Amino acid sequence: MISVFQKTITTRDGREILLREPKASDLKEFLRHINQQVADRTEGINVNKKNTLSQERVWLGNLLRDVRSKKKVMLVFEHGKRIVGSCEVNRKTGRGGHIAVFGIGMEKEYRHERIATQAVPVLITFARKKMKGLKIIELEVLSYNKPAQGAYKKLGFRKMATLPDASMNRGKLDPKHVMYYYLK
Repeated sequence: MISVFQKTITTRDGREILLREPKASDLKEFLRHINQQVADRTEGINVNKKNTLSQERVWLGNLLRDVRSKKKVMLVFEHGKRIVGSCEVNRKTGRGGHIAVFGIGMEKEYRHERIATQAVPVLITFARKKMKGLKIIELEVLSYNKPAQGAYKKLGFRKMATLPDASMNRGKLDPKHVMYYYLK
């Protein structure tokens, strides 16, 4: 897959970040990135142990297939040829097919730099173009992550529900909030 979409944004501290679609040649960089997040114990990611190259190859193949078939839209955050984060929406199936689930992950030194607040609107616009019939973007955020909740609210997401004991964090059960963004 040849990356077609690209946009440059600037962080709070002046670094230029390239937003772009993922590509097959990202394999080793995606592996480094996810394993860095596992090492940093990044909350909210669905991986809790380091991946192998073969596991990452399967994951990337599935990702690129889903992007081609318009089940998923992803933007990679690249700084200096390094993947430092990504955000995506993944369309639900069946009667939930009008909803796509949002996810984001970023390496520690790039958090709180206004990358997400610039990238998420770009992702939403991109998803609207690529995923016909999409009505809602849904996300889950840990209840104690007030900065993320505030950022999502400013971006137009609304809190819809609280799921008690929905996340296990270092042996402790924590609630999550479900937030919706309604596409116009």
